[in-house]
Amino acid sequence: MPAVNSQVTFFYYEDLTAPEAFYGDLLGFEKTFDKGWVKFFRITTNSYVGLVASAQGHHKASEAKAVMLSIETPELEAWYAQASERSAAIEVPLDLDQPTNKLVTTFLLRDPGGYSVEFFRFNANV
Repeated sequence: MPAVNSQVTFFYYEDLTAPEAFYGDLLGFEKTFDKGWVKFFRITTNSYVGLVASAQGHHKASEAKAVMLSIETPELEAWYAQASERSAAIEVPLDLDQPTNKLVTTFLLRDPGGYSVEFFRFNANV
């Protein structure tokens, strides 16, 4: 298989102001690239979310959001505490009392453009 250096998931917005604050300030991801109309935020060493202004991007922002950013982490409770403390729009709260036969334990945020952002941890008992 040919080499792959990194991965970027692109989300498209009419205005980047609120999404930039969400990924940078609220979630605390490092902004690694900024050309004004496109911005990258590092999620892991080699994975990023890219925010793109609809007017300049390859795609256009739309009401339908048929994509979700899923972030696997062993520190699920810490991420949930941070999101809660910073008043994130929590769509599905963290439920640590859910059945242990589920594949993942998760919570779901909604970003300012309507995209779902999931934080999850695989359950060892499945």
